Amino acid sequence: MYLTKNQHVVVIVLFILSFSMAGTARADDDPSTIASTNGEEFRFQLHTSVFTTHFNPKPEHNNTQNLIGLEWYGDGFEPNYFHAFHDHMGNARPLAGAAWFRNSFDQKSIYLYGGVRQDFIRYNEIQTYAKITAGLIHGYRGEYRDKIPFNQFGIAPAIIPMVGASYGWGVAEITFFGFSGVMLTLGATF
Repeated sequence: MYLTKNQHVVVIVLFILSFSMAGTARADDDPSTIASTNGEEFRFQLHTSVFTTHFNPKPEHNNTQNLIGLEWYGDGFEPNYFHAFHDHMGNARPLAGAAWFRNSFDQKSIYLYGGVRQDFIRYNEIQTYAKITAGLIHGYRGEYRDKIPFNQFGIAPAIIPMVGASYGWGVAEITFFGFSGVMLTLGATF
């Protein structure tokens, strides 16, 4: 399989993030290495897309999403029910968000979602984490209406996983949009 230069960059970034999250923290691990949002009633994250690539690029694909997203999470959403599932979910926090972007076919779109953020290992000031979100996408219209599944009424369900790292107030995330491609976003928490 031949990879373009952009796809090589994505593979390298994914490898680095995967390696950094290889050992997830458990509740009985050293507390200094486990992330916590304790004491933070709510947090907001504002992010934007800086790089996108499609795994099977086509001439009509847009790699400039102009994404602007806002998320809301924190201890104010205390999810006691997660603790019953597994010890690894002890640091999971629910989130809610919205993202405005141009889809792969350069159409204005919106994604409204809820999900969960699971913090992993903390290296000094760098916090690694993963997120899974589920929600509704609106914006695939006309000849591109059938490019996403279940888009019967102009609104389609979506599940989007992300991996990321934060340093201080800055965040970087890799978002996987189905089997179509990946996007790198940068942002800030406040």
